Amino acid sequence: MEIFRKMSFADSTGDAIPFYHDGVYHIFSLTPPVGTTVYPERLRTTWSHAVSKDLIHWEELPTAIYPGEGKEPDASGVWTGSVLYGEGKYHAFYTGYSIQAEYQQTICHAYSEDGINWKKDTGNPVIKPLIDLYEQQDFRDPYVFFNEDEKKYWMLVSARRLDMPVTRRGCIVLYRSTDLESWEYYGNLYSPGHTNCPECSEIYKMNDTWILSYSRFSEFGNTIYRTAKSPYGPWKKMKKDGIGGRRFYAAKSLTDKNGRRIYFAWAHDRGQCSDKGEWYWGGRFCIPHEVKLSETGDLLVDIPQEFTEGIHKNIAWNYLPVLGEYKRYGAESIVLDALETTGYGFLMHDKKRFYFHASIIPKEVNDSFGILLKSDKEASECLFLEFDVAMQRVSLLSLPMGVDPFWEQSCQAVPEASSPGPDGFRVSEKTFSIKTGAVIDVKIFVDHDMIEVFIGKEIAFTYRVYRSSEYEIGIIAQDSKVEYANIALCDYT
Repeated sequence: MEIFRKMSFADSTGDAIPFYHDGVYHIFSLTPPVGTTVYPERLRTTWSHAVSKDLIHWEELPTAIYPGEGKEPDASGVWTGSVLYGEGKYHAFYTGYSIQAEYQQTICHAYSEDGINWKKDTGNPVIKPLIDLYEQQDFRDPYVFFNEDEKKYWMLVSARRLDMPVTRRGCIVLYRSTDLESWEYYGNLYSPGHTNCPECSEIYKMNDTWILSYSRFSEFGNTIYRTAKSPYGPWKKMKKDGIGGRRFYAAKSLTDKNGRRIYFAWAHDRGQCSDKGEWYWGGRFCIPHEVKLSETGDLLVDIPQEFTEGIHKNIAWNYLPVLGEYKRYGAESIVLDALETTGYGFLMHDKKRFYFHASIIPKEVNDSFGILLKSDKEASECLFLEFDVAMQRVSLLSLPMGVDPFWEQSCQAVPEASSPGPDGFRVSEKTFSIKTGAVIDVKIFVDHDMIEVFIGKEIAFTYRVYRSSEYEIGIIAQDSKVEYANIALCDYT
């Protein structure tokens, strides 16, 4: 996993373009020029390339595709796309970005005989936006696959319709081809009328269900999905419609030889490496997320087994109670008895990079319970993984939340609010079944500022917290009696 963490090729990385072929995992990714943080310089990205046979150990290969020069359609950056093997060779379809061109975003093509050395198509761009139907400034992120049902190649493109209200124009456009050379415009595959621009879309089939996933930077930004029985829709929103949390962004997936569908994404950097800094485009790669289709049609999200099966080295810890009654059973279980009150405490250790695993068993819950991350002793400034029984949801809260200016000025006990920016203080939330006596499996990876949470083999959250904290992890119960069983803290590599 350490090698995967380092697979950022520069200060930061951007959109992952995963591809699996002949037993090898490939990750192409957008890599901005080293040290850039401002635009448009940061967006003059190249396609970096790394390969692996086990998802854990990665080898960096030569840069696959560089930006063009002068008036070439990708002179300002080589942006997101997709890779496939077809018609006897490897193909990369990508977004050509050119600030000076008539069409700033177009669809370009490159090809390779070996998947390592790439040549650009002399006919680039291969597709330009239809400017009587779509904005010419947002036309990007081609995803190409072979639709076995139709025996045709499909290309999905992110765009914005001209005939919709300005904040609701986002749509996914479909092109089709029989040879990866000539592309026929079909029309809008998906046009929900409630988003700005659906980025990094892709489509695939699991059993008899089609999955359409995409990322949105507006309307509670996330990588979300829709389902349908036909690749043409109609597309349906499911209860758990996100692949990851707010900062698991631009996620795209592959299917490996075992039939597993695995998503790769990145989590945004923040300016000045501060919790009050602006969120940047580009950041750190997340741990991959594996998805499975449930009986209800939702995607269940978990961590691939490769990332946990090698974790064995335990970290010594002690429990520091701060508030409320508790009982400790053996070395691995703690019961917080906090009915009509609150009880919490911290697992004391000295690591900034660790893996936490526990089985949480709600005994009696009237309010909520959960995990404290990056917390002060008062549990007022922290990231709170909250299980809310009344709402039947789990949320990631960035505390403290704000109050009206009057209270900020007149009440010394009210701390300054956290500044999650567009995320709000409830940075992620998902519906989740919480039942008395039912075990909730929680796995958390903390790597300094990076926090990745996997819950019940169903949902996952990702977030960044830069501040130096008194306590890395703790447990809390509010008007609840809860057992935290089989607690394990481990090093991981």
